[in-house]
Amino acid sequence: MKKKNVPLLLLLFLLFLAVFLLPRLIGRHAAPTETPPAETPTETLEDRTYPYEPVWPETEPTESEEQTTSESVPGEPVRREKTVTDVIFASDIHYMSQSLTDYGQAFNELIDNSDGKMVRYMPQIWQAFAEEVIAAHPDALILSGDLTMNGEKANHQELAGRLAEIEEAGIQVLVIPGNHDINNPYATSYFGDEQSFIENVDQEGFWEIYRRFGYNEAADYAPDSLSYLYKLNETTWFLMLDTCIYTPENEEDGEIRSGTLEWIEKCLKDAYAQGITVIPVGHHNLQELSRVYTDRCVIRNHEKVLRLFERYLTPAYFSGHLHVQRILKHIAGPGVGDDVYGIWEIVSNSLIIPPCLYGRLTLNADGSLSFHTKNVDVSGWAAKHGETNPELLDFPAYSDSYIRSVISRQTFNEIEDMPDYIREELADFYADLYRDYYAGRPISYAEKRKEEGFQLWDRFMNPSILFRQVEGMMRDGMAVNGNAEIPNPIDLKHE
Repeated sequence: MKKKNVPLLLLLFLLFLAVFLLPRLIGRHAAPTETPPAETPTETLEDRTYPYEPVWPETEPTESEEQTTSESVPGEPVRREKTVTDVIFASDIHYMSQSLTDYGQAFNELIDNSDGKMVRYMPQIWQAFAEEVIAAHPDALILSGDLTMNGEKANHQELAGRLAEIEEAGIQVLVIPGNHDINNPYATSYFGDEQSFIENVDQEGFWEIYRRFGYNEAADYAPDSLSYLYKLNETTWFLMLDTCIYTPENEEDGEIRSGTLEWIEKCLKDAYAQGITVIPVGHHNLQELSRVYTDRCVIRNHEKVLRLFERYLTPAYFSGHLHVQRILKHIAGPGVGDDVYGIWEIVSNSLIIPPCLYGRLTLNADGSLSFHTKNVDVSGWAAKHGETNPELLDFPAYSDSYIRSVISRQTFNEIEDMPDYIREELADFYADLYRDYYAGRPISYAEKRKEEGFQLWDRFMNPSILFRQVEGMMRDGMAVNGNAEIPNPIDLKHE
């Protein structure tokens, strides 16, 4: 038996060598070959169907590709006298055409569940604002995104007509998209008790509608977003940044894409070498500015973007999205003095949330910046144009009552399992605080804690999410959020 099995075992052994070992031995000594990578077609600016059509990568970027910015020191800054520049900022207009609603039940449900937007008086607020802009005649009007309610094409088109009237008065208008504006699946009209989905716009449609408001006059474009560089004068440039995510679908939070980040550095480096001030403007926030709104507000790669801006001594970044008037200087760590440089961020409140604020920025000859907010004077506009509506003629009182009523009712409905009279006290305190918080008014944390309303919150609602919001608004409100004097970064210490 054993002798008969020897040939069979030998045959199996030889077969094993032939199948498994010989190919490996041959492969070790064979000449190395390399399959050439498949060529990926590239697209130049001239090839595109419109000047900044995104070229979306088909694969995830490698670690080396993610290193989009250099960490090298750019060299000594150039001191240069600046052309005095005056700019008006507004954000989160959420424009809504009167043609998309009959102001019936569906519309009322929209505003009852909003954050205090005065959509019913959008036409009057906009007309009053436009007249103030034209009278002030700044060097530019800058709108930092969320131009429309929910990206409705009809709203985009009507707003573009309104912006054309401002440009016809000799004022340059610069726009960027917000997260509501492109590929928004909730583009809606409101008639009777029905909300109906209507046509929105994609990124190319956005450009087609707003191309005359910054894009046509741009000095340069980012390769992978709707960002562009606008040279306002010889010493002031604006980086109008598309921070939104709308492909393959619309998202609420934002990011700066890798190609845009590389392009930003090229722009900053060029300006830095010439002593030119660059002001970046985006919709999403660069820093975490709110203890109340912490999700989907800050640019995803904000730390990398912030480091890039600070490397080139960028004085300030302007944003929106929060609907809260906020101003915050970036501080690298505890104990850092006021004489140490850090980029400032100025967040504009929504133009249609009381008190309907916009911002005025002056770039001074010495390179410092002066900023303050201003209320749209709807009452003055109403009186001038012969309006008889008492709500418009005393707009400050009406708008104050309006936002308190909307927020108080919402808060009352959120609080459960306690007597109505206590719910009312809690809701009124929350609404008053909310009104001041959104407007960026100073709030005394110590004094607020003494109020009876807070004592009730502490007694009945601590701990809870709503109580944390109350605490957050009180703490955030301790800062100055309505004005800022920003020194020329060259005059500060650099760590």
